[in-house]
Amino acid sequence: MDAVELAYDEAGTGPAVVLIHGHPFNRSMWAPQLAALAGRYRLIAPDLRGYGDSAVTPGTVPMSQLAADVTRLLDRLGVGRAAPVGLSMGGLVAMELAIADPGRWWALGLVATTAEPVTEAERADRLARADQAERDGIRELAEDMAVRLFGPGVDPVVSGQVTAMMLATDPRGAAAALRGRAERPDYRPGLRGLDLASFVCTGDHDSYSTAEITDRLTACLRRPHRVTLAGAGHLPNLEFPGRFNAELEAFLRSAAATRSG
Repeated sequence: MDAVELAYDEAGTGPAVVLIHGHPFNRSMWAPQLAALAGRYRLIAPDLRGYGDSAVTPGTVPMSQLAADVTRLLDRLGVGRAAPVGLSMGGLVAMELAIADPGRWWALGLVATTAEPVTEAERADRLARADQAERDGIRELAEDMAVRLFGPGVDPVVSGQVTAMMLATDPRGAAAALRGRAERPDYRPGLRGLDLASFVCTGDHDSYSTAEITDRLTACLRRPHRVTLAGAGHLPNLEFPGRFNAELEAFLRSAAATRSG
């Protein structure tokens, strides 16, 4: 697959942290984190292949390719070690990175995600949604997701911004990644082999990454730090950015201290 130069935002100095967005979002979903954490960390937030301002590759783009693109970006930026923090699909990319090259990462962040392989029903649903997006555009997919994304008290400004972000996504890029997710592997064996401090965060109103799914993810990790944000849905970093930032910053500070100690 041809190389893609990922669009990205960067802020701050210090230990590097790569913020990896979910589907069908883009790097702008990390704006509150770039603003809050840049005083202590070098934050890099890319648009994954097919999303935001990064080039689209139609067809099927596996999670391993999305991870390889991020690795290439870090190489281009001269970043030797970093902590990947991914939300939902971005969590799959973060797991791909960590498992493929454990020595490169000083911590791991898994937000509203799963380590389990697809079921047959999920595979069929993702493939159908990919075809639908290519045929009819992104709107129906975005509107279906918007109903389930948020906790009960979400700020309408936030939900409106997220909906606009989804509607701006190229349906070909969304479809390619949906097909890639339909092929994702079982990450649990790889995670069990990692010795990385790991931040696991979900909202207690997340109907995608439920408590049961997150329990099974956490059980695969040797050094998990689990956080559940009350009232949040699938996007805790946007629904409650102050609380999320405080939890993530405290985790990163501890992990960085352990790494250098």
